[in-house]
Amino acid sequence: MVGSDLTWALIRGVNAPPTAPEILGPAQGKVGQRVTYSFNATDPDGDDIYYFINWGDQTNSSWLGPYSSSTAINVSHSWNKKGTYIIKGKAKDIYGNESDWGSVQVKMPFSYNGPFTQFWEILFERFPHAFPILRHLLGLFQYLFSQNI
Repeated sequence: MVGSDLTWALIRGVNAPPTAPEILGPAQGKVGQRVTYSFNATDPDGDDIYYFINWGDQTNSSWLGPYSSSTAINVSHSWNKKGTYIIKGKAKDIYGNESDWGSVQVKMPFSYNGPFTQFWEILFERFPHAFPILRHLLGLFQYLFSQNI
């Protein structure tokens, strides 16, 4: 009596981690306003990937996904305080293999658009030749605040 048996096995090679995410978006924003950033990583094995984002202000996104490899995702965030923040992103494939961190720096300058300045702007628009010295000083103050001096 002769018998035979056939077994198939899929042997997967070494699972390579995804690339560190490329992070694209503005280098500057305004405090309290949402800013959108694009995150894109590629898995060399073509595996779906998750993204983790650390916003640099002691908050994070937790793991987002899964998304197809090389598919950019857009994520928005707002900062509550003036400062310079480092946004860091990491990718992991569906098998748990994590990338290095990708990072980008963003600056949130002081935004001085309170009701007081809005009142003066409206007044100066209606009476452009009134109070020329005060108009000059207000313009100087706005310039200095916009330069973070």
